[in-house]
Amino acid sequence: MFQPHRRGLIQGLVAAPAVLSFGRSAFGGQGIFPFGVASGDPSHDGFVIWTRLAKNPLAADGLGGMDAAVPVRWEIAADEGFGRIVMAGNAVAQSPHAHTLNIEISGLPSGRPYWYRFTALGQQSPVGRSLTTPATDQMADRLRIAVASCSHYERGYFSAYGHMADEAPDLTLFLGDYIYEYSLGADRADQVVRPYNLEEATTLAGYRNRYALHRLDADLQRLHAVAPALAVWDDHELQDDYSGIWSKISGTPVADFAARKQAAYQAFFEAMPVRRSSIANRLYRQVRYGNLAQFFMLDGRQYRSRQPCSDGPNGGKGQIVTNATCTDRLDPSRTFLGFDQERWLYDKLAQSDARWNILGQNLVMGGLTLARSEADEARFWTDTWDGFPAARDRLTTALAEIKPSNPVVLGGDYHSFWTTDIKADARNPASPILATEFVGTSITSTGPSHDGLMAVMPNNPHIRFFDSRQRGYMALDITPHTINTHYQVIDDVRQRQTQLSTLKSWVVENGKAGAVAV
Repeated sequence: MFQPHRRGLIQGLVAAPAVLSFGRSAFGGQGIFPFGVASGDPSHDGFVIWTRLAKNPLAADGLGGMDAAVPVRWEIAADEGFGRIVMAGNAVAQSPHAHTLNIEISGLPSGRPYWYRFTALGQQSPVGRSLTTPATDQMADRLRIAVASCSHYERGYFSAYGHMADEAPDLTLFLGDYIYEYSLGADRADQVVRPYNLEEATTLAGYRNRYALHRLDADLQRLHAVAPALAVWDDHELQDDYSGIWSKISGTPVADFAARKQAAYQAFFEAMPVRRSSIANRLYRQVRYGNLAQFFMLDGRQYRSRQPCSDGPNGGKGQIVTNATCTDRLDPSRTFLGFDQERWLYDKLAQSDARWNILGQNLVMGGLTLARSEADEARFWTDTWDGFPAARDRLTTALAEIKPSNPVVLGGDYHSFWTTDIKADARNPASPILATEFVGTSITSTGPSHDGLMAVMPNNPHIRFFDSRQRGYMALDITPHTINTHYQVIDDVRQRQTQLSTLKSWVVENGKAGAVAV
């Protein structure tokens, strides 16, 4: 569990366990602000603040029952009671972006909390809290982050988000599958805790309403209101197992899939507190937290090569293959991040002077050999980095040559917890450890077979820990000396009110690659 701490504040202002006053009753209400507020992409002098106006949140056309443009007033305050407003302005919420607002704030002092709100049509939004990051040359004493992925609405309630809010993080990372584009069918009706009651999202209206339904959840609203977010996508923000410009459905024309992709990406940029300067659909970016940490938020879907061996009966989906059945997997021209993003990452890692260099990305990076013994033929799941081993080799080679300080990889997607040593050579257990990977379980989505994967773990000695039986999130406490990672789990995803416990904790020490259980 996170331990409470205090942040030094400028100008004599007292910090903020005040964030804990964001009670559950303040969220999930109706009115012109039914989705609450959010902030994200913090910098040393600002952040993005977000809201969306709606009168009918789930209107079939995805426009929330709104048509005319609406003037909106926004305010930033140095205190939760708004006794000292330090910045304010006017904006217009308009139909082309479903009456969402992403206001990019700059010019604020660094390293402290602020509170924000919106006013429109005579109504006031809930209050949100955000934080500027420390000055670029400052070594902060502590950073607390919470990491989430994979929240299928039908699989359960979002109580894990509520517990994340209770932890009062400085930053929340969403690593993909924030929504799911599909609904469980009649054959799985017994697995539905609360139905989407929406057709599969393939259009802009469909994707907008998926985000709208999620954002009506009071626990998710409260989490967004207590801390800024850094978000990337995985596949379900568009389509399960898609890869680059290719649909998972064999035979789908690239041009047809491009229209669906554009709709999904627009809905993401509208719904998430990211900078509208990224509206050209470039999601990868870096965020600096003083000299303590540099975050590299990566896009592992948009630019990558087609799924390996995707001309077979499985179409464009991920599949389990061997080297003999899928030589395409080993092609060195294949890329996971796209070559432009690869070069950007290597250049930025070489320039970084941060104590911790954290890669926030959507999929499991460390290799997983699906074989029960060394005598068994190695098999690989192709939708992760295992489907792109040459690209992973280029990244690990870059880490070995550049030697950035304390690289740590964070991932999601697999609905399970993993602690993994990232090796210089994923095929050689004796090769040096270059980085530690922590993968978080899902908020609600069902995990893979625990016993089935545990059976192959003896043949994967670089994987230090695995558990797919629990739902929850990761909580990281980062100091100049250590990263302490806690695997936080809830007791029953099918209940609105849940108990929280810590499944396992790990520490990575400055200058020592590899995690140690604590």
